[in-house]
Amino acid sequence: MHGTGIRIQNTIRSAGAPILVIGFPGLGDLVRCHSLIQMIAEQYPDRPIDIVARRPVVEIAAFMPQVRDAIGEDFQHGELNPWARLALAKNLRGRDYQTAYVVPSSFKAALVPFLARIPERIGWSQEFRLPLLSEPRFGMRRMSRMVDRICWLGISGANAAPAIWPEPRLQVPASHRTEFEQLRQKSRAKAPVVAIAPGSSDSRKNWPVENYAAIARRCADAGSTVWIVGSIAERKLLAAIGKTAPVRDRLTDSLTTLALNIAAADIFVGNDSGPLHVAAAFGKPCVGVFGLTDAAINAPINNVVRAAVPEFAIARTSKAAVHWPSLEPVIRRLDRAIDSVQRLAQAG
Repeated sequence: MHGTGIRIQNTIRSAGAPILVIGFPGLGDLVRCHSLIQMIAEQYPDRPIDIVARRPVVEIAAFMPQVRDAIGEDFQHGELNPWARLALAKNLRGRDYQTAYVVPSSFKAALVPFLARIPERIGWSQEFRLPLLSEPRFGMRRMSRMVDRICWLGISGANAAPAIWPEPRLQVPASHRTEFEQLRQKSRAKAPVVAIAPGSSDSRKNWPVENYAAIARRCADAGSTVWIVGSIAERKLLAAIGKTAPVRDRLTDSLTTLALNIAAADIFVGNDSGPLHVAAAFGKPCVGVFGLTDAAINAPINNVVRAAVPEFAIARTSKAAVHWPSLEPVIRRLDRAIDSVQRLAQAG
């Protein structure tokens, strides 16, 4: 039996055998997966990597240079959708994947690679899914940060974890380079361009809009161009900010266009949200505003992020009102980011 196991392992990890990553449905957490993808690519440089994730969030995979192909799924949150999962598994079966990293910890997420008969299935042993995994990992709940839960899946055997996980690093692909350059030049007045994302997937994570309006006025008064980025659903936030500050509308329902807008800007300010992770992964100096969530757990690991947090500790497990950082610490962080960008521009 032991000898058979060794032969299977050698076959699975042979040169050229494609790898599948089952990613998260949310934008921010899918961007976090790029840390794991970089680890996999470093370990197996000759094996192509594909990713499965929820539409339209999966579009961000086009900006991950190590990903060969992105496969979208339309599963509804909280629903098993057995026939849809079986259909996806049949599609994947024809792609000859030999290894799957199941990043979400749900039973449903592990079902597809099992049905697809992928020999090596790596994931956390949660929700009674041990029979669905060939290489279960234990101890997930001892990790508070999502990035740790993601990246530990990339540690094999007795290998020690690195002191620092690789930061997500997005790049504009050649297929979108022309569109990116057009966005970068269009309506670009004085640099730097500050992209403000006043919304998020959860309105409870949104810093008060009047604070974003104050930030926009300050940037405009200093000669910067202000872009409001996010989804079309955030038009009311755009209108509220635009009443008192000259801002440019960069709202869109295209995730690809959102990513290009963020990549074309110089600085980012926003809530704990997917766009914050995108901006950080593009290497933009970021000011992340945290109130409902804990920055120590939820902020991107990229070194370009400066988190603004409440001035005193709060009990986030309670249903009390959300406490927010005041305007001043956000302005201080933003001013430092603008100074840094301007100095680099002058030096260049």
